[in-house]
Amino acid sequence: MAKTKEEIAAHNKAYYEANKEEILVKRKVYYEANKEKELVKRKVYYEANKESISATQKAYREANREEIAVRRNIWRAANIEKSRATTRRWSAANKEKRAAKQARRRALKLKQIPVHLRECPHEKKRLVEIYKLRGIISEATGVQHHVDHMWPINDGGPHWSGNLQIIPAEENINKSASVCEETKATIIKSLYTFESERSI
Repeated sequence: MAKTKEEIAAHNKAYYEANKEEILVKRKVYYEANKEKELVKRKVYYEANKESISATQKAYREANREEIAVRRNIWRAANIEKSRATTRRWSAANKEKRAAKQARRRALKLKQIPVHLRECPHEKKRLVEIYKLRGIISEATGVQHHVDHMWPINDGGPHWSGNLQIIPAEENINKSASVCEETKATIIKSLYTFESERSI
């Protein structure tokens, strides 16, 4: 009598559990001997299944957020220097992403990110692009520039790409922390228009 899928899966699982170490050693040896071929195969598979892999990973992270945080903290505590070096390398290679993340963290603390934009990938990308542009302008002009909230978030302005401008650092430092009512009204209207267009 032919076995069902469930029986085959249970048999394979039991076999794996009983021979775990041996199987892992074999896999490692095979991978080392066929590294280039395996990397190409993985890359091809990833490119063909990028969206479903991304969705699966996101669902796993959402369902296991606390467990992942605990594992990450345990690893960091056991690998402090390696963790710091990794963070430094990432920060150096991703200055605009780091700046965007820091601005987001500050805005979240002040509760100034519009709710519908908190998990929006397009908005996240726009913010990173603005910080990238700031770096390009600073390098091209030789003058340090800042990304500035036209309506400051300390004064109730939203942390939103439509409320950002790139201005010289000196101008930003000397800028007032408040803004005129006309500018506020324009930003509110623009954000409302932006929300309406997204919902269509």
